[in-house]
Amino acid sequence: MKKSFYLKRNVYIMLLSVILLALAVQLSRSQYILQFSKNNHLLESHRITNQSPGMPIAFSGPAYCVVYDERDAVSVKVKNNVMRALQYMKKKTESTNIAQQSLVLKGCSVTIITSFSLSELGDMNKLSSFVQDGGYMMFARTLEQDEAYYQIYRKLGITASSESKQVDGIKLDKNVLIGEKGLSVGSPFVLNEANVVELDESSEVLASSGSGVPLLWRSDYGKGAFMVLNGTMLVEKINRGLFTGAISMLEPDYIYPVFNAKLMFIDDFPAPIRKGNLPSIYEEYHRDIPRFYHDIWWPDMLKTATKTGLKYTAVLIQSYNDQVMGDFSSPIDEERYNLISYGREVMKSGGEIGIHGYNHQSLQTSQVVADNYGYKSWKSVDEMSASIKEALKYANNAFPKYDIVSYVPPSNEMDAVGREALKKAWPNLTVISSIYEEDATNMSYIQEYEVAKDGIIEFPRMTSGYIDNEVGDWIEANAITSLGVFSHFVHPDDVISEDRNMNLTWSKLYEGFSEKMNRVQRTYPWLRARTAAEAGIDMEKVLNASVTWTREGDSIQGAISNFQADQYFVLRTKKSILKTKSCDVSKIDDNTFLVKASSSKFEIRLDG
Repeated sequence: MKKSFYLKRNVYIMLLSVILLALAVQLSRSQYILQFSKNNHLLESHRITNQSPGMPIAFSGPAYCVVYDERDAVSVKVKNNVMRALQYMKKKTESTNIAQQSLVLKGCSVTIITSFSLSELGDMNKLSSFVQDGGYMMFARTLEQDEAYYQIYRKLGITASSESKQVDGIKLDKNVLIGEKGLSVGSPFVLNEANVVELDESSEVLASSGSGVPLLWRSDYGKGAFMVLNGTMLVEKINRGLFTGAISMLEPDYIYPVFNAKLMFIDDFPAPIRKGNLPSIYEEYHRDIPRFYHDIWWPDMLKTATKTGLKYTAVLIQSYNDQVMGDFSSPIDEERYNLISYGREVMKSGGEIGIHGYNHQSLQTSQVVADNYGYKSWKSVDEMSASIKEALKYANNAFPKYDIVSYVPPSNEMDAVGREALKKAWPNLTVISSIYEEDATNMSYIQEYEVAKDGIIEFPRMTSGYIDNEVGDWIEANAITSLGVFSHFVHPDDVISEDRNMNLTWSKLYEGFSEKMNRVQRTYPWLRARTAAEAGIDMEKVLNASVTWTREGDSIQGAISNFQADQYFVLRTKKSILKTKSCDVSKIDDNTFLVKASSSKFEIRLDG
């Protein structure tokens, strides 16, 4: 009898287990489980950080003196990029406009010359004596071969110099961009006006043109050194990493802060999915378009995220109508089931849901801009605000306990009126992510990595697309070297758009995407996977802190004011690391280390 009783009890236990498992599965698929997806801590962290002192205007330590000529447009552009790069590195800067001031080098530890003509600087002995006595000097653009040039050119490591000409491409002879020794980028993307020079054997060539003309080199002189950029690349902000890398290899034992973030955005997702069949999709996968995205594309994207350490920031679209006025509620093409289904999986994988828009009509009022994109222009702040409120309502109904805090402008376009509308409709708006690269049409919403005066975090994207290309690789390497940021985006409908898929099937695009992200993970394994909100708030903490450096012998000591969380630095040194205090140091490239400071005061001892 006892045996029979125990058998029955086991059966009941098994049945109960099956029922509980079924309930758990059903619960995981229900909207109720979404109530547990909370990110309130991010919003609270932003509020606390936003109340603390802002980014210091002047930093401590010796000055980096930037020399420019306001009469020369190229000089001004290079000066602006150099100053911004130094600001990111938290270096104290002073600028001298030689059109109005004479050159004074007293108090400078590093001098950066952006002027074309050395004759405008006065006595060349002043420059050479500055370096000979232990200073460091960088010429940040091609120099005019005038009388002053020939007074100093040998001291720059040049043995022969002939006419300047346009040279194509660039190849990195050294790892001036972190992890990218040997990287080669061709024309027409990289063009420089350069002097054709020959260098002495002691000069260290860091980069050359495609035809072998030296573009960047370091030359020791006395107790200091010269760095020469024999090109005009620094007129473009995407090349700031080249400047950062050059400066970090000019001075010995150079350390600077980075944001350390790897982001991947999926624009227009979740969003209404085109219905019907596409021959290229159906022939390969025997599915219509919605089933292809559900069964093939999205599982592949999740697989790559898991393998290569990504967190997706997915920014939703409620409708693809072109409505810019009237009642925005309940558009006929909204897909709430897909929003919940895909959104839940984004959050379960560690990602974030943001807003791309109620529809894909960029928030701007210019008809010229609207015509350029094939959009409609909005007529008022109130209409824009109403559309954003509807998109937020749509998202909040799906994810009741989840704070939507990140925004990506459709087509990376938004004007001041649109930004006003966003703020009016969206009190919790924390991060805007548009693009970093300058726009030739002057229509895009271009950003720096900063906190705007109104407290909204500006965290731009750098690159896009499923497949590697040399232009994207170059922009990416510059961003990682200067800022420690990889920020990339793709669209689901790139796959089915004939003008964007390069006539490649999804299997080929996915192969390229996997190879790209594997390369990023392999080259920069130290980058932290972040969502837009996480990266933006981390960056805000870095910007709101200042660092004071103390050098005692072979010891580097850092003191971080307003320390709120671990902060990261890149250290370039040819010395070995002997000992650390309150920080972790890991090698990320030849003579290049990532420093993670876990306290407001930390120390690194080097082998002198």
